[in-house]
Amino acid sequence: MTSAVTVGAVHTDDAIRSITESFDRIANGARRSVRRAAGRLAGDLQPAAWPVFREVVRGERVQASAIVAALGMDKSAVSRHVKELREHGLVDAERDEHDARIIWITPTPLALARVAEVMAEQQAVLRATLAAWSADDLERFAVLLERFSLPPEHPQD
Repeated sequence: MTSAVTVGAVHTDDAIRSITESFDRIANGARRSVRRAAGRLAGDLQPAAWPVFREVVRGERVQASAIVAALGMDKSAVSRHVKELREHGLVDAERDEHDARIIWITPTPLALARVAEVMAEQQAVLRATLAAWSADDLERFAVLLERFSLPPEHPQD
């Protein structure tokens, strides 16, 4: 038995179903976008390396353990992707000058140039998609999406 609650003219169950279907479409589009982005960085780069790469670019200088924590990936998978990124000249890995146990991963100048191109392309697509939206709708969407994307206070992991 479902407990449908009516809010205004929309049943909660219907809204949840619609949101779920929208997320499916977004996830499919995100996978396509990641494949394209990885291909733009290096033609044969595995798409799974893209999130690792983005964490390196965001952090500018990170340790593998920070990437593992941020992405919830297995340490061996992160190491494999970092190795692939290094082979493509997209990241450098250097030992800390004060503690040789620490390895810092940094994006290369080539990587920064390519990611700027990829991000510009992705933003252009998003801008075109949202071109017909009003400023109020864009602001409301940005606020709601930010709120939704925040981690829950009590994760179930």
